[in-house]
Amino acid sequence: MKRIALLTMALAMAGCSSTTIKNLDAMQPVSLQPSDIMPSKTALAGKAPRVVVFDADHGTSDLAKSSQVGGTIAREIEKHLGATHVELVDRKLASKLQDELRLAEMRGKLEYQGPEIADIAIVGVISDASSGSSFTESSSWQDSKGRWQTTPAKCNYSGSVSGSIRIYQMPSMREATSVELKGSSSTSEDARSSNCGLTRSGAEQMVRAAATRGVGSIRTDLLNIFAPRGYVIEQRSGEGQHALRVTLGTKHGLKQGMKLELLSVTRSVNPLTNEASVDSFVVGSAFVSDKIGADNAWVVIDEEVIDKIRLGQPVRVQYKKSFMDQMKHLADI
Repeated sequence: MKRIALLTMALAMAGCSSTTIKNLDAMQPVSLQPSDIMPSKTALAGKAPRVVVFDADHGTSDLAKSSQVGGTIAREIEKHLGATHVELVDRKLASKLQDELRLAEMRGKLEYQGPEIADIAIVGVISDASSGSSFTESSSWQDSKGRWQTTPAKCNYSGSVSGSIRIYQMPSMREATSVELKGSSSTSEDARSSNCGLTRSGAEQMVRAAATRGVGSIRTDLLNIFAPRGYVIEQRSGEGQHALRVTLGTKHGLKQGMKLELLSVTRSVNPLTNEASVDSFVVGSAFVSDKIGADNAWVVIDEEVIDKIRLGQPVRVQYKKSFMDQMKHLADI
């Protein structure tokens, strides 16, 4: 474990040194062609989207309902979204919106006509919630020194939750995306007898723990869905480095070494339907340098993406699973 920690620290230090801009003033400005679709003044202002997270629907699960796991899921989602550039709306102020979303799912209604209090709505749906218990008999084994060791009998308890997290654009109430939710929890204690029954409150506790772990497992997915987006406003080259100034900064959560995706956004027309659409795809990556302001920052890029850079080009933060997140995922398998 100590070796892993040292390796992680070494990689982090290497990442910081490679993103340190040596002499920004000595770098020469580079003229940029405008992007095919230039950002509007509203987009450049970078206003945080208003997001409301509703308690997850318990479906037909009595255990989910009695454990109020829908509230657990909503609070965990809000906790993780706190790391992004969003404005969380109090769900108590959006009861009409929640009712309209339910009607939309049942009747196919397409437009919300109520007060504009949120740009995005998040609704969880629970398809299954369960708990269980089992008994493990005591066992004896001989260690490498020939001494006999005994593992006591155990009562094992488990919980699981599955469902989905649905994200809706407002006011159209169009489902933008859906993320699968799946979580499990387990614990054990020394057994006093082979009767390892789980009480109702114990079952509810295990289900809530499973829901917490389930939302934690999709944390990176949620962060990337709501990742802050900015735009390229300047480029400089020199001193063996290439850098872009973008409209993202510390107020958007930027830190040195973070990875950004460089996007290309173009308009296209379907020759069969004559309908216009906007296409977006990733053309490269950039890394946040040590030059970071409140609402803008310099990011470094590799030479092979220079020809793809345009003025007004969108960039967005790309979150990755941490080492601890990956270890938790392995523990759930």
